[in-house]
Amino acid sequence: MTFTYELSPPIPKSILQTQGRAITRDSDNASLDALPEGVRRLAPEAFRDLYELLADGLNSFAYSMLRDGSAAEDAVQQAFLELVQAAPTIRGDGRALRAWLFRSVRFRCLDEIRRRERRRETLHAQVPDDLISTVPSPGGEGDLEAAMSQLTHQQRSVLFLRHVMGMSGHEVAVILETNRAAVFATAARAERRLRQLLAGDGPMAERSA
Repeated sequence: MTFTYELSPPIPKSILQTQGRAITRDSDNASLDALPEGVRRLAPEAFRDLYELLADGLNSFAYSMLRDGSAAEDAVQQAFLELVQAAPTIRGDGRALRAWLFRSVRFRCLDEIRRRERRRETLHAQVPDDLISTVPSPGGEGDLEAAMSQLTHQQRSVLFLRHVMGMSGHEVAVILETNRAAVFATAARAERRLRQLLAGDGPMAERSA
């Protein structure tokens, strides 16, 4: 079924921007649990079924971090290529396999973010400050894109995995290499910060820790 993300108290729907596609929960554990053995044997049909189950969620997760459709698709493709190499050594059930893929996509997104930051630093070093235009921070109710951009990468990842993918605190902790307490604390801070930004309670440039 289609899942819409809501906070309590509620804020506008579609708080996590995607590329216009509806996000569905890819949490059919029975289907996922039927795939790990085939994946370990490098069975083409197992990889096909796995891709059909998880590709939309993985692409949207990558997009929530990168805000770039092409880069998001590249991250997902690279994760599946890595899976082909690592498949015989992967252990666990369908949820463990899903967590492996989300973690791989996350690493690729973080690598891309670091590359962007290096390019930005190079630009600032080569171009006079007065020639570098800064994009004004939009404000106002409903400016979800601007509000989401003020969260840390970790906060955006937690919100997406918890509220869009419907993952448990334990699953999110495995993907983000942290613990359940940290996941819940990060989610609470992110939700509080989003409400403040969307309500106009504070400068858009301020970032939560």
